[in-house]
Amino acid sequence: MTTFFETRDTREGTFTMVPNAHTEFAYVNKAKQGFMANQMQFEITITTADQDQANGWKEVFSNLKVSENVSRFTLKRPSFLGAPVVVNKDNSLMSMEDRAKIGNGSICDVKVSHKKHPKTGTPYVCLEAIRVLELVPFVPNNSSYDKKAFDF
Repeated sequence: MTTFFETRDTREGTFTMVPNAHTEFAYVNKAKQGFMANQMQFEITITTADQDQANGWKEVFSNLKVSENVSRFTLKRPSFLGAPVVVNKDNSLMSMEDRAKIGNGSICDVKVSHKKHPKTGTPYVCLEAIRVLELVPFVPNNSSYDKKAFDF
């Protein structure tokens, strides 16, 4: 049987490690505006095209949207907790400049903690750390917008 994650209880709480996750949209060098409540946050999206892996992840990420093609889950960390730890394959700390270079398709081990919302008691996961195993460099799209290309 394939293991898609490992969960451990420690003195600091419960943590889950998701190994070899394909990542997209890594915002781990500086916080970005959150979708709800305008809260600044760090985030990274993990993806899988493997249906068994998506179903395995569903045990940890209860609101994961499992689809036939690619399943995605965005892990978040509020900025007031500080940036998540990001390390290279050899466990050396990755600089903030290098964190900005994590592009779509990078392979990472991702660590999350399990928490409960203080007001509602709803369980959720919080992004804690990332180990970059295979870096696919982020290449910004520098093409300029051509207004004439949309004229009819």
